[in-house]
Amino acid sequence: LFYLFSVELSLSFFPACLSTLSALFLLAAGTLFVFVLPFSRYNLILTFLTTLTLSTVLESLVAMTFGVNVKSLFSESWSSSIEFFGIYITPIQIVIISSGISLLILLSSLVHLTPLGRRIRALSANGAAAQSLGVSEKGFSLGIFSLGVVLAGYAGILVGYESNLQPTMGGIFTIKAFAAMVLGGLGNIWGTLLGAYILGFIENFSLGLTFWGQSLPASWKDAFAFVIIVVVLLFRPNGLFGAEERKS
Repeated sequence: LFYLFSVELSLSFFPACLSTLSALFLLAAGTLFVFVLPFSRYNLILTFLTTLTLSTVLESLVAMTFGVNVKSLFSESWSSSIEFFGIYITPIQIVIISSGISLLILLSSLVHLTPLGRRIRALSANGAAAQSLGVSEKGFSLGIFSLGVVLAGYAGILVGYESNLQPTMGGIFTIKAFAAMVLGGLGNIWGTLLGAYILGFIENFSLGLTFWGQSLPASWKDAFAFVIIVVVLLFRPNGLFGAEERKS
């Protein structure tokens, strides 16, 4: 969507970004009420399969509309290197890091320090009890689900400036995000952040490994996300920073 608004329609960054996120909010609302809530009453696995099918359909529509060739949002102002204490970093990488930390602080404050956050946690812990106290499940589900989609869209825009675009690029990022959550601990915002940094360090340091005199190919670094998921689930199912479940 951002490629459509930014390149095809020649909008500047902020109007294109606002248009993209607004469209994603509407798409998220439609997805929630048509494909998520109706099926979540029966089986969570059915809901997962439904949304997985929908994502495949959307990927195919994007490929049919824009083609399967790699697209680029390259901008010289975003990609010029800046030396920082002997480390070269691009402006878009600075924006990615600062945006990620800022959004995590805001989300953590929202969830843990506000009345709205207490209602969200109440719904997560016991939806039936929260609804009996007047908390609207559909309203909060719409807000949370749409916010998640909008944040994912914003992350996708930043990644689009950092690397090339292609219709199927979201799959590996979804797996890596899940690996970071599993590593840090499901439901733990700061654990997920640390898990993401640990995963990133492992992937990049793996490029320097050698086996029998041969360096590990760069394409293999994505496999570490799968390895981490398996290892953590085997030895630490709640993640490195997840709390152990209490047994009655």
